[in-house]
Amino acid sequence: MSPRHRRRILAVAIGAIALDTALLGLIAPLLPEIERRTGASEAELGLALGAYALPILLVSLPLGRAADAIGRRPLLLSGLLLTAAGSVLIAVAGSLPPLIVGRSIQGVGSAASWIAALALVSDLAPPDRKGEAIGFALAANSVGAIGGPALGGISGDAIGFEFPFLFVAGIAVGLAVAGRVVLPRQQRRAGGGPRTSVPDLIRLAASGPVLPAILSVIVGAVTLGVIDVVAPLDADERLGLTAAAIGGLFAATLALDAAAAPIAGRWSDRIGRVQVALLGLSLLAISLVLLAVLPGIGGFVVGLSVFGIGSSVMFASAVPWLAEAFGDLDKGFGYGFLNLIYSIGYAAGPIAAGVGLQSSGADLTYVLTAVLIVAAAVLMFLRRAAMPD
Repeated sequence: MSPRHRRRILAVAIGAIALDTALLGLIAPLLPEIERRTGASEAELGLALGAYALPILLVSLPLGRAADAIGRRPLLLSGLLLTAAGSVLIAVAGSLPPLIVGRSIQGVGSAASWIAALALVSDLAPPDRKGEAIGFALAANSVGAIGGPALGGISGDAIGFEFPFLFVAGIAVGLAVAGRVVLPRQQRRAGGGPRTSVPDLIRLAASGPVLPAILSVIVGAVTLGVIDVVAPLDADERLGLTAAAIGGLFAATLALDAAAAPIAGRWSDRIGRVQVALLGLSLLAISLVLLAVLPGIGGFVVGLSVFGIGSSVMFASAVPWLAEAFGDLDKGFGYGFLNLIYSIGYAAGPIAAGVGLQSSGADLTYVLTAVLIVAAAVLMFLRRAAMPD
């Protein structure tokens, strides 16, 4: 394969990763508008966000198996088309139930394309630079995570609620067309069927060296879910910000967030996954405390910026850590498992945040989430002797 063709494949894969992550938060700055349109409670809005991840709990492992059995290409293309279909359904939804269905379809499509895309990036990465390569892919994750809310808020406010979802649908179709042209038709693993069974995967996941990485991913996803629900609704109520302003403030953290991931990935290649994951968790906890105690728009931006850096640092360590644990022969299945554990966190985070925001307010919800992160970091620190350097 020529370097030019490799770059084209990576461009499609990384574009799909960015798009999939953008879908998580695209709707976030529009939650106040949805609340006004539908009369939904904060708990129901949390469910609407969490609906993206709930079906992924069922399909992640089968999709990961499919990535190894039938290849990356068909899974990536079908996932992008499902993403487009779910986005169109959200755009035309006039009430909360069809919006939740659209989010669920988006989630399944995103799971398929994300698993296939990250497996492609891992396929093409040199063994001694896997952390760095995945770090660059996670930089695309960061672009999507912050760019999604920015797109949703700014274009939704300026053009209309439907526009960001139709725009994303168009991008998904465009990536599918590009992928049909550049992706290799065969991305199957040599040597027959999958070598890792589900019981084997469960035993590996429960082992001492791997369990803390899984915990990190779940906690990171919970934190993102909390931010996606609490931050926009709190900014609307407490700061009086429009959807465009909320989206713009999310976008203001984009550069630091995206820049941190490849640096952290390279650093974790050199000094070890555990230390970098601990740093990321610490920054996540600090960011939530800052969001709770710092006043005004300035405090909001500082808290989000620290959150973005912490999220990038933590995932840039935890993802290659898990990739190494599951081995090169089971990349699709391994990334399916990664998507499964991530979806556990992102299903729980928005739902818990909606309930917490409705019953206790934003500040206490932020602080309680920070306590959860600190507990995870302490557990990892105490078990670090059994973990990889």
